Amino acid sequence: MSRQHHRKQRFKLRSFYIWHRYMGVSAALFTLVIAVTGILLNHTDSLKFGTSHVQTEWILDWYGIEAPEQLLSFPVEDDYITLMGDDLYLNRREIDGDYRELTGAVRLGDMIVVAVNNSILLLTPRGELIERLRRNEGVPAGIERIGVSGSGRLAVRTLHEIYLPDADFIRWQRLDGDATDIRWAEPQPLAPHLKKLLQNHFRGEVLPVERVLLDVHSGRFFGRLGPWIFDLAAALLILLSLTGTWIWLKRRR
Repeated sequence: MSRQHHRKQRFKLRSFYIWHRYMGVSAALFTLVIAVTGILLNHTDSLKFGTSHVQTEWILDWYGIEAPEQLLSFPVEDDYITLMGDDLYLNRREIDGDYRELTGAVRLGDMIVVAVNNSILLLTPRGELIERLRRNEGVPAGIERIGVSGSGRLAVRTLHEIYLPDADFIRWQRLDGDATDIRWAEPQPLAPHLKKLLQNHFRGEVLPVERVLLDVHSGRFFGRLGPWIFDLAAALLILLSLTGTWIWLKRRR
């Protein structure tokens, strides 16, 4: 009787051990993901995950991150000033700052002059910001267009008036004469390859690496069921610790 009882006990222990092994295999992948992402998240600052951005297209597609389809762009000789979202570009180079409205851009001597957000940007031909002139510095309010006069001076048009600044952009004088010689900046569509490059750059500046690691670590990366699956994996880990302790105690007996 004792031998039969002993066999039953061994059979139960073996069955329990098999279930313990299956649970371990099932939870192993999730444990690896949680452990690796947890280690990486502990070193976010040193690895600069908070300031680095995801460039991989399929991950950006998975998050539904899309670049604006309609871009406002003004040609400046052989270059283009383009507004996409809140970002302003000279060709492919992003200009520091956040911008909402682009009114126009012209070449003036060795500078590029851009009218944006009711202010005037003075840029080098490489897109470096020289100065930003605002309304409190005399820039006319409500700029609707920007252009170059026949004499090579900057001209801006508001709702009712046209103004020309002096050489230092300090004083703005109302134009009372003929304005037919002013060449106003006109928007033009970007070349398809440049538009694609800007859209890829825009998408690559949206999603921090830290956000993806956090989502993978919590399971949110895998959709609505992801957190529940990771909760199940955590439950399996708890069961593994309990069944492992139980098996160890049984074997000692």
